Amino acid sequence: MTGRFKIGVRRPWAVAVLWGALTVLWAGVAGAELPGAGDTLPTFSLPSPGAAEDRAALGLGDAATFGVADVDAQCVIFEVIGVYCVECHKQAPIFSRLHARLAKDGNLAGRVKMLAMAAGATDKEVDYLRKKGAYPFVVVNDPDFVAHKILGEPKTPFTMVVTREGKVVFAHLGVIADTGPMYREIEKQCR
Repeated sequence: MTGRFKIGVRRPWAVAVLWGALTVLWAGVAGAELPGAGDTLPTFSLPSPGAAEDRAALGLGDAATFGVADVDAQCVIFEVIGVYCVECHKQAPIFSRLHARLAKDGNLAGRVKMLAMAAGATDKEVDYLRKKGAYPFVVVNDPDFVAHKILGEPKTPFTMVVTREGKVVFAHLGVIADTGPMYREIEKQCR
């Protein structure tokens, strides 16, 4: 053997420096700031729902895309979900009950609407969720993760309550087992 193909690390400090640089780079990418309470929601567009009843539920016209600010409501509960996200499926029945509670609240019905964005989902996957009945409110897709990236690439579920003016009044990453604190914030901000 001539030694031309030696395997080994001749400069372990170089590997350490490279590893450190990659870690910092990854932290910058993975640690993007998610919108939080008090922030203004970044501007992004979503594909309009295909079903006429879904467009009507959000107060949208026939435009091909829309933004959260286009939803005809004082506040929007905006949930970022994943079609195959186990935690999202755990939260779905909780948010179904929240949707029913809002519909019965004389002060909030019609003033607060719920919308889910399925990050990376296809039209067929959103249709599947719709037919399954797990989400009694409108679900749209973000097939190329464009809006998801603008939002800081949150893990799912990620939930925000956003006012008509675009102010985030509530934000939570993960399952919301108790919707009480969020509901109180909605009552305070969205009447």
